[in-house]
Amino acid sequence: MFFLILWFGFILIVSVMPVSGPKTDLPADKIVHFVFYGMTSMLLFRHFIKEATPIRAFYTSVVLASMYGAAMEVVQYFLPHRSSSLGDMAANTLGAFAGCLLYMKWRRR
Repeated sequence: MFFLILWFGFILIVSVMPVSGPKTDLPADKIVHFVFYGMTSMLLFRHFIKEATPIRAFYTSVVLASMYGAAMEVVQYFLPHRSSSLGDMAANTLGAFAGCLLYMKWRRR
């Protein structure tokens, strides 16, 4: 649980920090969102699987990771040095889904 809280704090800090450099449309930003929220859903799944069925842990993890990603985008909307986008929200949600699905498949082996 401690590592999970630490991870959520890390994402919060990274999400509100000013970004240096010019704004580009390169996919690197979306890849970072995809990976970070994939990892978030994996950590949540590891936490929830202790007391839930795998399918319930999966859905709970994906929904919570996606909601946290959406919340971070809303926070960024109000920051003058950051911007939010629907593309980032989509990358967060897809990453959460894919990351948790991959972790479930790997865990079954």
